[in-house]
Amino acid sequence: MIKLFSDMGADIPVEIAKKYKIQIFNMVVTDGENEYILNYDIDKYKLFENMSKGVNYKTSQVSYKDFYDAFKDEILAKNEIIYISLSSGLSGTYNTANMVKNDLLDEFPDAKIYVIDSLGASFGYGALAIKISKMIEENESIEEILKYIDFYKKHINYIFTVDELTYLYRGGRLNKAKFIIGNLLNICPILDIVKDTGKLNLFDKVRGHKAFKKKIIDIIKNKSEFLDKQTIIILQGDCEDKANDLKELLMEEFDNKDILISGVDAVIGCHTGPTVLAIVFLDELYGKYDKFEI
Repeated sequence: MIKLFSDMGADIPVEIAKKYKIQIFNMVVTDGENEYILNYDIDKYKLFENMSKGVNYKTSQVSYKDFYDAFKDEILAKNEIIYISLSSGLSGTYNTANMVKNDLLDEFPDAKIYVIDSLGASFGYGALAIKISKMIEENESIEEILKYIDFYKKHINYIFTVDELTYLYRGGRLNKAKFIIGNLLNICPILDIVKDTGKLNLFDKVRGHKAFKKKIIDIIKNKSEFLDKQTIIILQGDCEDKANDLKELLMEEFDNKDILISGVDAVIGCHTGPTVLAIVFLDELYGKYDKFEI
């Protein structure tokens, strides 16, 4: 049997993770004095409220012990392991998981552990985990699953904006020069995640949200010819009205009603703030798993 893991950076709702048998590793959020676990000690709305009052949150990666204990249990149960991590360009979690993998292979040389760097964030790789779960349920081979993961990582695109860049800068996810440039008066920054590094990149800017919507249509048109033949994902922190407006625009522009709005939760949200709004889409199609439901 294949056991599938991911982490809280994937923003997979608890009930969906249970439905698809995805075990989620906790990632701790801290304000410097106290530590919180999402949906146990704090939710994203309280976190966003506190951020607006000047509280600076940071996230901790999944602990070595949590990885070790969970992976060892599956090895002893004779299961293969797939773990899909938050981008190594945004967190050290992937590296820690690899350390655990190597240590466990010293103990159990025949173990099958696949630690995957998603090079992505939020439900962009949460969706990948769900697709893998469906492949496992359909008894796809590990070779076919790894082939699909490689395809997805090469062809997934993240285009997003935030009302201002302070939170990304504070969290070390954006350098000072790009922070200064992007935070100019009335500027709406446009960012992506670089495919080969998984790091954030400020690559364009427009004046105001209305201009952003026009610009983002042009950007994604240039990146993909298949926007009517896949499930497009919209991510939002606490700006659901903007997400719904964007969904209507995409439906009309690309004649595609298969558009999913998903929430950015506290682990990612403490770095983006509540105004994060993103589109996640493929620039090439694989076939069987381009459309999906949760």
